[in-house]
Amino acid sequence: MARLPAVTRDQLAPEDHEYFDSIVGTRGSIRGPYGVLLHSPKLAACVADTGAFVRYEFGIPENLKEVVIIATGKEMHSQYEFSAHAKLARAAGVTDATIKAIADGSAPAGLSEDEALLVGYVHELLRDHKVKDATYKALVDRFGEQDTLHLAVLVGHYLLVAQVLMTVDVELGEGMVAEIPD
Repeated sequence: MARLPAVTRDQLAPEDHEYFDSIVGTRGSIRGPYGVLLHSPKLAACVADTGAFVRYEFGIPENLKEVVIIATGKEMHSQYEFSAHAKLARAAGVTDATIKAIADGSAPAGLSEDEALLVGYVHELLRDHKVKDATYKALVDRFGEQDTLHLAVLVGHYLLVAQVLMTVDVELGEGMVAEIPD
């Protein structure tokens, strides 16, 4: 059981309903980290706004964003984040082979050129805490300066989400299966 229960709309003060409604407006429902983040409604809305931008409002194809998200979830050992986004990755056209390679740690070997670049970038950023000049140049050459910046924020957002999920011990949702090997 999660350390903090999810907050429902009726548990919020009336002046905080706008935050709940805003999150539902961009995501369709309250799930994952947002139920517990609503213990601080304004914070929940700020996190959701950043998440909505990096998920829906910049130009990298959805399948590649999901590759970045699951690679980040894998590096953070966030089973919830990885499993939730593996489902979204599949829906966006990411192959099971790519998802498995990220889950089992064999990636970036065997991935497409763009997938390998992005997984390598996530590895450098989260394992080495430094991005090589060659990797940065490859990202800018492929995606442009602005979307390279957006990629950094995408990774940062999902680091934050993973930290929340792990701090409050959010369990896999109904119908979710663990995909990262122990």
